[in-house]
Amino acid sequence: MSTLRMHQPLTPWLFLAPALLVLGVFFVGSAIQVVHYSFTRYSAFAPPEYVGLDNYAALLSDRIFWRAIGNSFIYLLVTPVLLVLSLAAALIIDSGIRGGKPLRILLFLPVVTPTIVAAIAWRLVLNEDSGLLNQGISLLFGWAGVDGIRWLTEHPYTLFSAMMVTAWKGFGFYMMIFLAGLMLVPSSTKEAAAIDGAGPWGVFRHVTLPSLRPTITLIAVISSISALKVFDELFVTVRGVPVDQQTGVPYIYDLAFEQGAFGAACAAGVVLFAIILVFSLINLRLSSGGKERA
Repeated sequence: MSTLRMHQPLTPWLFLAPALLVLGVFFVGSAIQVVHYSFTRYSAFAPPEYVGLDNYAALLSDRIFWRAIGNSFIYLLVTPVLLVLSLAAALIIDSGIRGGKPLRILLFLPVVTPTIVAAIAWRLVLNEDSGLLNQGISLLFGWAGVDGIRWLTEHPYTLFSAMMVTAWKGFGFYMMIFLAGLMLVPSSTKEAAAIDGAGPWGVFRHVTLPSLRPTITLIAVISSISALKVFDELFVTVRGVPVDQQTGVPYIYDLAFEQGAFGAACAAGVVLFAIILVFSLINLRLSSGGKERA
């Protein structure tokens, strides 16, 4: 018994050891390598050659890089859209409407749809000549000379096209997180507010929404990180457009696999990681500040 009690503190670490080993090798180890190679001139045809901060200096003067970073921040517009759509869907289902369970499954289906399949389907919808969306636009606004929008070839519509895929794919997942948060809102508090004369909007504003603040913060942070590092949606939906019409990760892909500049791509990855980290910390700080004020 004493031997078991002595080894008990080690038991959780033994269970965590396989996962920690995998993370250590494939995440921490890879991250250290990326930082190391970011200080080198490295390609598929030459061994790494130390160049100090030259890769970072080149990035600072690279107009295309800064355009890609700017596009990444434009892509963040998908975050409030996801928040509103997922919260609205969660509130509708949580209200107990008839057919709520089938509706929940239906809205969650895009989450389990492979991103490549979703992007190809949306590419057909957004086709500039025969796509359903442009046909609808022509039908509604053809009288004003608007025949359609160049969703797949013209900036910034290329970004909006990929954002549609991201929003369609993601809002069901965030809806489920909101549903979990709504389960934690005390029903007694909502009933007390209703008895005091608060209508549905008053209950939502003064009871439900403040209780969901941690959930909103979580979704805002993880959806923002996903938006800043988006790749699949852009790669499939608007493939072939210039890299300066895309975001940070496609720019890194172009550096590494189109130009073969692995060292420069690693430097761009480090800079993008730093930007995402700072943005996430600011987001968390602002969210916690709002919570303290409330």
